[in-house]
Amino acid sequence: MEKEQLLDKFIQEMTATEDSMEGIAKAFAPVAEKYRIGILKSRFVVAPTFSTRKGENREDVLFRATGEVETQPAYSITFHTGEKGTAIFELYRFSGEGTLSDDEKESLTPFLNVLFVHFGRFRMINAVKQMGMADLLTGLPNTRGFMAYVQELFRTGELTQYNGFYFNLSHFSLVNKRFGVKETDMIIYRYAEELRTFLQDGECIARLGGDNFVALMKKPRTYEFLEQIAAVRTYGTIGDQEYTVVVSATAGVCEIDDSIKDGGHIIDDCAVALHTARHIEKKPFVFSSEQIKERIYTEKKCVTDFDRAIKRREFKAYYQPKVHTDNYAIVGAEALVRWERDGRMVSPAEFIPIYERNGMICQFDFYMFEQVCMDIRDWLDRGIEPVCISMNFSRKNLSNPNLADDIMKVLAKYELDSKYIEIELTETVDDEETEEVVSFMHEMKKRNVSMSIDDFGTGYSSLNLLRSFPVDVLKIDKSFIDTQEETDRIVLSNIINMAKQLNMRVVAEGVETRGQMEYLRQMNCKVVQGYLFDRPIPHDDFERKMVARKYEIGE
Repeated sequence: MEKEQLLDKFIQEMTATEDSMEGIAKAFAPVAEKYRIGILKSRFVVAPTFSTRKGENREDVLFRATGEVETQPAYSITFHTGEKGTAIFELYRFSGEGTLSDDEKESLTPFLNVLFVHFGRFRMINAVKQMGMADLLTGLPNTRGFMAYVQELFRTGELTQYNGFYFNLSHFSLVNKRFGVKETDMIIYRYAEELRTFLQDGECIARLGGDNFVALMKKPRTYEFLEQIAAVRTYGTIGDQEYTVVVSATAGVCEIDDSIKDGGHIIDDCAVALHTARHIEKKPFVFSSEQIKERIYTEKKCVTDFDRAIKRREFKAYYQPKVHTDNYAIVGAEALVRWERDGRMVSPAEFIPIYERNGMICQFDFYMFEQVCMDIRDWLDRGIEPVCISMNFSRKNLSNPNLADDIMKVLAKYELDSKYIEIELTETVDDEETEEVVSFMHEMKKRNVSMSIDDFGTGYSSLNLLRSFPVDVLKIDKSFIDTQEETDRIVLSNIINMAKQLNMRVVAEGVETRGQMEYLRQMNCKVVQGYLFDRPIPHDDFERKMVARKYEIGE
């Protein structure tokens, strides 16, 4: 009866404890006293599994009493775990107590059975917790695991010894395309294993998902780690053949100081730097800074304010006249944008590149195109004959197979003759894109819409463009007239002559002085655009000058 009571009490004590290592000694003490046990040891041996990548071989002393014990166990029992491993419990008696009888061993077995079941329960709970903190593919910590690790370092005051990293694998979609999803997962697993070998005590690498990783590295090893992730060699298989894969990464780095108190802050700062490295500076890594964070904030604000600005018509069409050098008559104009935002006039240089990067530029271009068409319609309705207005379209629009039709729909909506509109595209050097430009230009040519190439001479394919593009107007870049070196003069003269022989009209941009205008006139370039006559000006100012039709030089 005493044995049953002792077992019941042991079960109650073991059930009450959440942690196997805590409470076991207390629960086992009465048992040890009755059977004169000095030490209780456990040893777990588990082969590598999906959740335990390196397996487990662990030995613990679960109970120790005061006094000398025998060197050999008095009783040992082995259990088999669900992972095809073994759990061994060993009992050591006090010195001089002798061995355990068979009856005593039989009496002790239920206690060890309970202990094994409790350990199994604990290990299962622990495994679930670990899986919740780990990436299933690589075994690295996941976002939650990384956050917990950072919080522990913060608690112990060690966090400022590290720098944070957020890195993204470069061009990894190509690896996926070549090797397929399943083998690409294995490449990521092997990549993660290579990174593990780089780690020192206290450092951490985590996988956030996909090809995105974060890390904490000791500060003196910052550049060593950046060099490491610049080119990690692993392999992928196709059939039975192995192929070398060199995985490079782009990183954002955060220098951790006392102001950083959690993993979310680290990830946010690093993510800002990573965005800058990938999309703005095109560098393998960038360190976070207040200037970068301010720039990213500005970018986000431009994006979030876009719909509001469209709705409130904050984007305004400004017009820069094109002037004939013989009589200073206004013969055309270029429509440019300004953003009247919160009482401040914002230059397009502050927002157009942002809209280019995030794809909003196509919607923006058509919004501005409609504004210009509305202005032209209004002038016609009021009896004012407009000049031809050139309108910039980003090359991003070329991905739209219906671009030409969409442009014509807007012209039809405002019942405009195509002679009032000229579409400008900047010079391109990309062969594939060049084909798209040529196709689009031919489509517009069929619809009697003039096409111009802006910034001509800044790319590497200029002469080829003269031959390939069905262009109506060639806009000479400002750089050709900033100097009057003999070499530049020869190049400019030949460009103008070739353009005219190909029945193209020529416009020179960036004309700021009378000397530049006279220089261009000598080159037989008769139409100019620039600050000599006007900066881009608001609608009403341009309308007044367009009605007058002519500049008095120096106006």
